[in-house]
Amino acid sequence: MKISIIGIGRLGLCLALCFEKAGYEVLGMDLRENYVNELNNKTFKTSEPKVNEYLENSTKFYATTSLENTLNYSDKIYILVDTPNGGGDNFYDHSKLSNLLSTINNYKIKNKTIIICCTVIPGYCKNISYSLLDKCEEITIAYSPEFIAQGNIINGLINPDVILMGCENKIKGNELIEIYKKICYNDNNPSILLGLLEAEITKISVNGFITTKISYANMIGDACVNSGADPKSVLEAIGMDSRIGNKYFKYGYSFGGPCFPRDTRALSLWINNQGVSPIISESAGKYNNYHIYFQAEKLLLENKDEYIIEDIAFKSNTNVPIIEESAKLKIAKYLVKKGKRVIIKDNSINLLEVKKEYGNMFIYQKKDV
Repeated sequence: MKISIIGIGRLGLCLALCFEKAGYEVLGMDLRENYVNELNNKTFKTSEPKVNEYLENSTKFYATTSLENTLNYSDKIYILVDTPNGGGDNFYDHSKLSNLLSTINNYKIKNKTIIICCTVIPGYCKNISYSLLDKCEEITIAYSPEFIAQGNIINGLINPDVILMGCENKIKGNELIEIYKKICYNDNNPSILLGLLEAEITKISVNGFITTKISYANMIGDACVNSGADPKSVLEAIGMDSRIGNKYFKYGYSFGGPCFPRDTRALSLWINNQGVSPIISESAGKYNNYHIYFQAEKLLLENKDEYIIEDIAFKSNTNVPIIEESAKLKIAKYLVKKGKRVIIKDNSINLLEVKKEYGNMFIYQKKDV
């Protein structure tokens, strides 16, 4: 079977290589000609785990800059373009996705299934995407969001907690689930087929629940710290209850990165637009910010003139240079505003990302590998 993927950035490339490793013939499309050439020449290098290995061993993955060739290549067309924060009632900026669908519409494709993998505000797929493809015949829209973590994308794709598929056509929806199952290492991966709206709601609601769980754990942990109790042992004990579990239930830094904060805000906005008060999801975000203040103030009690903050990516133990919503950087910034000297210690790639955003606010020190 052949598969087309439009948008082979960090996530799209990982999905493409997973499909290829499972035996599918995959054509990936990107507008960056140099990047496409690097992929085809297998000279592209990344810090994302397993990608270099998968690319080097691939024999049925090719990249192109041609949208027309990508549309003609397969009747299964996956779309993975970015939908960043955009504000307003839709929250996510759907412009790149909508412009792409409008362009596809001009090709008047027939008998194709378009699988949208971008995070969208609930209602987009059913209310907007079909209207943008009105010149196309016998088109099926499916929604298949990924639940992955940056810095561990391939592992998340091949070992998913659940395969979530949104599609109004049950036959094609189940067919897409079977296609996805072939990239999974576990034959018993649970899957669920929902309507488009239900799948869109599920995507942001899952992340909203996880961030609520993280904030709750940090709230209990902060109270333990102030009371003299050990937060680690308390949270481990709470998590032993099967109704709660220990996953994402540890005392640590505030949640950050490109997905958790924005999806939590989007969930609050969407719930509010349905005439329901988003008290819980809003509280998760508020406590997430308060926890940064709590940890920074605890550091200030040490009364040091100089503080060293290490490993400043949005989550610990990752070599992927993503500093978006990094809790450690927020703490570092708070310390500087309180008149403290802060040294950011990390690898050269992460240090460069911090310098791009914060300039000379910090002192930079390369960490030995």
